[in-house]
Amino acid sequence: MSKTRLMTVATTCLAGLLLTGCGSASPGVAAKVGDEELTVRQIDAMTANYCTAVGDLESEVPMGFVRQYVVQLLTLRSQATQIADEYGVEAGSSYRNDVAQRLGTAGTQPEEVREDYVELASTTAYVQDILDQVGRIELEESGVSDPTTDQATQAGIDVFNQWPNANDIEIDPRYGLEVVDGVLSPVDTNTSVAVGETAKAGLGTEPDPAFARSLPTNHRCG
Repeated sequence: MSKTRLMTVATTCLAGLLLTGCGSASPGVAAKVGDEELTVRQIDAMTANYCTAVGDLESEVPMGFVRQYVVQLLTLRSQATQIADEYGVEAGSSYRNDVAQRLGTAGTQPEEVREDYVELASTTAYVQDILDQVGRIELEESGVSDPTTDQATQAGIDVFNQWPNANDIEIDPRYGLEVVDGVLSPVDTNTSVAVGETAKAGLGTEPDPAFARSLPTNHRCG
C-alpha cells in the first residue's frame, strides 16, 4: 500500500469524529488538546521518523501532508487518552494486536523510529478501542444492558464529539488544518496567492506524487 493510500485510509477512518473549538496554539506549540500540548519539535521528529519507517513504500508525498497527518493522529490520540482517563479504561486486546502487527512491520527500524511509527500507525485501533468501551459504559448507565457493537460505537462517537465543548483544541495555522463541518480537515491557510503551476500544485487537498518528486528531499517523504 502506498503512503498516499495509507494516509487517505487512516484519515477517512477518523473522519467521523468531530474536533471542534479549534483556535491558534501558542508559539512553539503545534496543538493544544485539553490538558496536553504537542510541540512543534515533537511533530517534526515524529514526522521524520514516520517517513523513515515507511520509506520503502511507493509514491512520494509532500512533507506538509505528512505533518498534517501526524498532527491529526496525535490530536485524536491525545483526546482518546484523556477520555480514557476520565472513564477509567485502558485499550484492550484489539489495540494490542494491532500494535504487535505494527511492531512486526517496523521491526528492523531503529528504536525511536519504530516507537513513533507504531504510535502513529496504531492510533486508529487505539481510538476505536477506547471509543467502543466508553460507548458501552454510557449505554449501560442509560439502562441498555446488552448493546450491539454499532450502538456502542455510536455512543462512543457521541462522547468524543461532545468532549471538545469542555476541552479546548487549538491547532497552529502552519499545519493547514481547520474545522470544516465539525471535522479537522486540511485547508489552505496561506496568506499568499499561488501563481505558478508548481505553486498551485502544492495547494492540492490530496498528496500529489508527481509534485512531491519535484521537491527537495527534505520537503518530501519518500
